[in-house]
Amino acid sequence: MKKSILLFAVALGMLTACDPIKEDGGMDIDSFTPANLLDGASFSQYADEACTTPKADGNWIKYDIPKASAVFIYYLKPDGTEFKLASGSAGGVFNFVPARGSDPNQTVYFKYINANLEEVVATHDFTVEVAQELKPEIRFLASNDYGKKTWKWDPTVTGVVWGNMGYCGGAGADVGISGNGQWWGVVAESETEAGSGNGFLQQLQHTHDGAYHGDGDVDKSYMIFTEDGILTSYDSGGGVINTDAYAVENYNPNGEWKVGDLVTKAILWPYEINSGGNIPGRYEICYLTSDKMTLVYPDGGDFGSLGGWGEATFWHFRSDSDIKGMAYGYENGKDWTWDSGVDADGNELVVWGNMGYCGGAGADVGISHNGQWWGVVAETETVAGSGNGFMQQLQHTNDGSAHGDESMDAYFTLTPDGVITRHAGDGSVINSGSFSIDETVANEWKVADLHTTAGTILWPYEINSGGNMPEVFEMVYLTGSKMCLVYPDGGDFSTNGGWGEASFWHFKAK
Repeated sequence: MKKSILLFAVALGMLTACDPIKEDGGMDIDSFTPANLLDGASFSQYADEACTTPKADGNWIKYDIPKASAVFIYYLKPDGTEFKLASGSAGGVFNFVPARGSDPNQTVYFKYINANLEEVVATHDFTVEVAQELKPEIRFLASNDYGKKTWKWDPTVTGVVWGNMGYCGGAGADVGISGNGQWWGVVAESETEAGSGNGFLQQLQHTHDGAYHGDGDVDKSYMIFTEDGILTSYDSGGGVINTDAYAVENYNPNGEWKVGDLVTKAILWPYEINSGGNIPGRYEICYLTSDKMTLVYPDGGDFGSLGGWGEATFWHFRSDSDIKGMAYGYENGKDWTWDSGVDADGNELVVWGNMGYCGGAGADVGISHNGQWWGVVAETETVAGSGNGFMQQLQHTNDGSAHGDESMDAYFTLTPDGVITRHAGDGSVINSGSFSIDETVANEWKVADLHTTAGTILWPYEINSGGNMPEVFEMVYLTGSKMCLVYPDGGDFSTNGGWGEASFWHFKAK
């Protein structure tokens, strides 16, 4: 990934844009110069927001500029434009964290504008800590490979994306996975049933100004987290709704109720329910994966009442933009096994077989097995004579033999360094090789192509081919928990939509 040399700038309590400022009378309007604007100014650096732990290269910077009533503090982005760190005060705290690859020695600009709209700009150099790699929580939010990630509303949990719930306690993941504790919520931009009020447009009393800002389109509104610590929310047309710094505090991936706190004011529809428009600015992250995030805020910010079932607000978000993060994770890699079992109707799930090369939305193949003709459901057939077990389909292998990946416990591992390893059901290694993911081919049908050393995914055989082991698979569906691959007869990708024979593979995260 090409990483821009950007600065992560968090400004707590950022105020409005830089307006003309007139000093209190300590100096005449025209008496400030770049040389004396910062006379008497003090700066101290800390490891924490509360400024309790001094640190020579700390990223939290406390400042006091006594001779000016207010200043506009910023840094210059690579394109030469200004990015605001703080404004409207001559004293306060801002967070300043260079992104990966940045020089720890950075220049910050302090601008004063007098009543005649004349500008005076002074600079001060700081040495700040530069992370060599992203923190684990930022990898989830902003992606390790891309440096930014797009998040949208997630209606796949219960259909509801924002609403109220009982502040139930227990496992926060249950809120994110199954909507545990949920009472009521919004399902769409506008109500889906007259009088139900289940649309954002019917809930404007919860906003801070009674107006609609475009962040309620469940399909098209979105927000982007960047590794530079900036969060921007957008309406369905790509217009900016709000931009703010963000930070994750109290991160603990093993926390039962939450994994951390998200500090920002720029999420989609950032309002506490039934509060008259309160924007909390701090949200509990109850669930966070490469593609799922659930936030919770208790009534009035009473975090001490967890488990008391008082009212709380929830937000469900999802992301499909971090393809590589979903495929192989962020640290030690990710294991994928057969997506076997039964569906909601008790039908056995098919994991490998043939289908019509149907075209259209590849997600339909991954979710509902669109185009499927026939397939295997288990290691050995579940109905005598059906042939629906891998052990009854050894004619499709390259040597007519079983290799251990017929087991529903078999898995393959993808690691960030591009290594793929195929394991038998007992965990032993069958073989390994390399892989890469090509997203440039993405379209409605597929999200990427998976290139591998031949024979390294589970049961790596094209059906009815005498044991051909493809090296390129179409990744038609991918989430943090599901993956579906397709390969057309003979590798003829140009026939998509022609309904010729194709092979499919259904996997789930182990």
